[in-house]
Amino acid sequence: MRLPLPRTMTVLVTTGCVFVALPLLAALALADLALQRHARQADRLMQESMTLALLGSDLRDNLSQLERNARQYVALGDPALLELFASRLADIDATLDRLERQRQEPEDERLGVPLARLRQGLAEAASAWSRSIGSEAPLAEVVTRLHTLSYDIDPIVTEARRQADERIAQLRREAAEARRTMLWLALALVPMTALLAVCFSIAVSRPLRSMARGVAEMGHSRYQKPIAVEFPLELKKLAERLDWLRLRLAQLAADKDRFLRHVSHELKTPLASISEGAALMREGSLGELTPRQAEVAAILTESSEDLEKLIDNLLAYAEWRNDRVEASMEWFDAAPLLAEVIAAHRLPLARRGLQASVELSSPRLHGQRAQLRTALDNLLTNAIKHAPAGSTIDLAAGMRGGRCELQVRDRGRGVVEAEKEKIFEPFVRGGESEESGIPGTGVGLSIVRETAQAHSGIVEVADACPGARFSMVWPAPAV
Repeated sequence: MRLPLPRTMTVLVTTGCVFVALPLLAALALADLALQRHARQADRLMQESMTLALLGSDLRDNLSQLERNARQYVALGDPALLELFASRLADIDATLDRLERQRQEPEDERLGVPLARLRQGLAEAASAWSRSIGSEAPLAEVVTRLHTLSYDIDPIVTEARRQADERIAQLRREAAEARRTMLWLALALVPMTALLAVCFSIAVSRPLRSMARGVAEMGHSRYQKPIAVEFPLELKKLAERLDWLRLRLAQLAADKDRFLRHVSHELKTPLASISEGAALMREGSLGELTPRQAEVAAILTESSEDLEKLIDNLLAYAEWRNDRVEASMEWFDAAPLLAEVIAAHRLPLARRGLQASVELSSPRLHGQRAQLRTALDNLLTNAIKHAPAGSTIDLAAGMRGGRCELQVRDRGRGVVEAEKEKIFEPFVRGGESEESGIPGTGVGLSIVRETAQAHSGIVEVADACPGARFSMVWPAPAV
């Protein structure tokens, strides 16, 4: 049976505090019970010790008085002394009964033997005393016997004190054992309390972590996973609002992609007409052109080509976002990949007098080749835009520490620190591009980052002094 969960954060926190405090409260209650028990035992032991001391003193006094009364009767013959003798004898017998009840264990003969011996001696002396009254038997012998019995009191008093000392020692041992028990209990309660605190901390932080993961997913434009929290009620409502935001952002992203596709396709038709018309003009199909007209036709052709590239980039980005699927990973040769990308940019490189150098630290890479080719193509395009004329662009590929790596370095102005993360966002261009009027849509580096994320990797930019070095790194399986 599943226990009901707290519905609100207040109830959850309160319940957590109560459960965390319960072991400590239990320890305090047990300590209080132990203290009360030992206090009662100490009080009882004190009473018993005082009783034993008083009984021993009374026994000694009564026996001394009994002997004195016997001697007085022998000397005076006063019948009243006989009654006093009998009374003293009864008091001694009552004291012996009380001492008998104070024995720790009924089978303990260390106190029982001297008590029995004294009781028997008193009985014999009393019997002899009774026979001697009114007869010719000498009473002095009975008095001497009573005096001898006084020596039997010392073992009784000594044993009574010894038993009292044993009880005190036992109480001390029990107190020490109780202290050890409380110490171990405290040591056991500390991790238990810590465990309960951790459990309730997890119960509080788990929904927060779930929402944090959802927000992170939205930050990376991944809207597939819903954000749901069952409890507490406050976080459940917040999660519902975040999930509404997720759906809203997903809808906006879909609308944006659809808009890009529609606009790009709509621009393709008039652009094709402009390109075709400019080509006809340059070919002379519409008549021979003057030098100024030929220059205008060349500008139209070049501008239409640039515009077509921008539109193709927008379409590629929209299709990329719309058709992202889990691609199959495979091992492939790195050298042909770099050669293909460099060959595709042969004309832009030649136009600006740029050289491309290649460095391979290992012959093969692992991943989705088509996606990686697109990412490398975008990195090289970005480097060509920002590299100074006549400089060299470095391309590197290989493996390092069980991770695949692609690098592209230019020798331009580099990327300022504040823009090193922002330039990987869709439709965001660096400050240098804005200032220099470098054409672009701001989607190339965004595709690079999404390619890295699709391969469970990262892309980052570092200062190369001069220029910037873009590195895409992702894990590779063991060969």
